[in-house]
Amino acid sequence: MNKVFDAANSTVIAAENLEERKDHGNLEYPVGTYLVNLNGADTRSVSWHWHDEMEISFVKKGRARFMINDEVFVLSEGQAIFINHNILHAVHPADNENCVYVSIVFHPFFLFGHGQTKLAAAYLNPISTNQDLHYILLDGTETFHKDAIARLQEVFSLNFQKSFGYEIHTRSALSSFWLLLLEHLKPSPASPADSSSRLTLDEARTKKAILFIQKHYSDTISLDDIASSIHVSKGECCRCFKRSIQLTPFEYLMKYRIFIAAGLIRENKNASIADLASSVGFNSSSYFNKLFKKYLGCTPTEYRINLTKKD
Repeated sequence: MNKVFDAANSTVIAAENLEERKDHGNLEYPVGTYLVNLNGADTRSVSWHWHDEMEISFVKKGRARFMINDEVFVLSEGQAIFINHNILHAVHPADNENCVYVSIVFHPFFLFGHGQTKLAAAYLNPISTNQDLHYILLDGTETFHKDAIARLQEVFSLNFQKSFGYEIHTRSALSSFWLLLLEHLKPSPASPADSSSRLTLDEARTKKAILFIQKHYSDTISLDDIASSIHVSKGECCRCFKRSIQLTPFEYLMKYRIFIAAGLIRENKNASIADLASSVGFNSSSYFNKLFKKYLGCTPTEYRINLTKKD
């Protein structure tokens, strides 16, 4: 399964709790390959989400800013990143230049079978169950990166061309890639005893709060409401968000409302801006316009005009 992905619709991909529900391939071939043009889309971003599959992204053009939990990395052309399953991540262009990357999203049972097999215990679990291993950068700083990226490029080529037997060749190339990761995986440096559990708790709380926000974004909700949804104080709620996704709960709520509104404008080009603002939780059209321009670089009206020009 391969697609050209329009980042303007990224909020559609993320489900109600930001867990991606998109089917990446199918049960027999659980692999999806995507060409992502960030600058070709109006929102210019892939919003915060996670999924049960592994993801590997390779920058083809420009520079991309990958945000993974509380860390940020800028990848340049020719660099790649492996993202473990169930890890919160988002992607933005690093500058105003054109930014294009390709991603492969696959379920590990494609390589190791279903269930807790001996192969999974020996070769999957060291990566998939390692709570400290959220990502692996493939930025050329280690010698094996070149070979790993070559395997990735082979996978992308196979899945975009879809020649006879590409599924079998893909499994072979991914298995070779995985073996390279295992052979060069180094134990993470020792950290404070509660650091991994702290981040895991922060992430779990943030995901739950995000679910609450996405369910109630059109209502009048306060920081008290968000904090209560995860049974912590307002201060701790803010700290969880900042440590996990570098945003406050209110900032995330506003951004989410604006990106939802952008999607609604795309779907209904005749709805009034005031009605759209109200439908996503804004009582003030002027504040809605201000935030829309802050996050998307244009007013809602200009956004609609730009869409008309593209059509």
